[in-house]
Amino acid sequence: MIRFNPKSFAQPDLLKSIQPDNLVRLLEPSRLFLEERGLVLPAGPDPVIDYLQLSGILAQPDEFMPPQLIEGLHVISQLGTDANFDQLSEIAQRNFIEIGAEATAIDLAASLWLEAPEMLVIKEREIGAHRRRKFESFCARDPADLRRPEHLPREFAALEEDLEGWFLAKKRGIGCRVLRSDSPGEVRFLVQHGQLCKREPSRKGRESTCTFFRPEKTDIVIYDCVYNELKISASTIGEVRLYLEKFGQHVFGDRDRFVYARKYTLNPLKRLGRAALRCRDVGGMEWVKLTELNQTWEDSADSFDRLKSPDVFQCLERRGKQIDPDADLIHARFAIKLSWATSPRPALVRPPNIAEYGRGEEAAVIEQWFRLREFIHEDWDGEDEDAHPFMAGHRDHPGEGRHSSGLEGLLWTRP
Repeated sequence: MIRFNPKSFAQPDLLKSIQPDNLVRLLEPSRLFLEERGLVLPAGPDPVIDYLQLSGILAQPDEFMPPQLIEGLHVISQLGTDANFDQLSEIAQRNFIEIGAEATAIDLAASLWLEAPEMLVIKEREIGAHRRRKFESFCARDPADLRRPEHLPREFAALEEDLEGWFLAKKRGIGCRVLRSDSPGEVRFLVQHGQLCKREPSRKGRESTCTFFRPEKTDIVIYDCVYNELKISASTIGEVRLYLEKFGQHVFGDRDRFVYARKYTLNPLKRLGRAALRCRDVGGMEWVKLTELNQTWEDSADSFDRLKSPDVFQCLERRGKQIDPDADLIHARFAIKLSWATSPRPALVRPPNIAEYGRGEEAAVIEQWFRLREFIHEDWDGEDEDAHPFMAGHRDHPGEGRHSSGLEGLLWTRP
């Protein structure tokens, strides 16, 4: 219920874009729910559907709406776009599903949900892997031992069994699946597993009750085939350790293949100032702005200053100020305008190993810029593995206490 956006199906025209026979098949398991709300599903060939009444019902979901209908509508609305049509067509061909010459994108998504719903869910999660996430990076112990995508396995039964044993011991329930999805320059592994159970108050009509369930989580592990590193996005330090070891063992044949080393630094901001944001030499980039900077000092490790503005350097320059060269820079946020994007993309860097920005084509461009401007150490090769591999990269966030700095457009924060 949380994921479903009723507004997407509140328009009768959107429902009409689904072939009527497919729409009736999609709604059939929920016939009783719809009839209780006054909609009688037609039977037989050439069904005539009351789209206005149907859209009104879907626009007001409640706790009695069947979960399978909610999930189906969510996935169809997410993937049934022109941008995804070619990928959906490929899924249909692999599953021997005929595509009509007049099929729309959303009609194709509906057909796939009826015939191969699991394939559609996998595609939705693959697309979700492109969204902005925080990743912790680990380099190969032997930088020269680069693995090509064709040399990596596509079956993960032993890995799944090993991961499931860990999740079961940690009270995350049974079941774990690893899915592989390739893209230029990297191989993505989606890890689906359960989380700790939840019990929340809920309502069934007038009755107050309780819902008990186990949420599902999809973590992402990425092997960068260009720079020979493993990037992990997970919720806990324990899960990061688990993936680092088990993917090394089962996918690469060496549980110690990937090691900790300091990857990121923010020193160019202190050394070069605004010049550190230069990007004209990176194809696909128009401009970069520093929008937030958290800093501290050795003599006040428990105190932080946050500089926040649409353009931090511009605000500092107006007052004749600069970043303190003696400051320890904790993390920085950037707004990055890519030539093909209508709005700037956010990116975060938290030394020594954490970065957050979108995946896919934009990740390749942003990563190239980080390297050219030396936000990534030139000796990123595993020589620093004696440092603590995780805690160094998991600093607490500054407190929430705030006071104004008196600089227009610039927010200073100190706990």
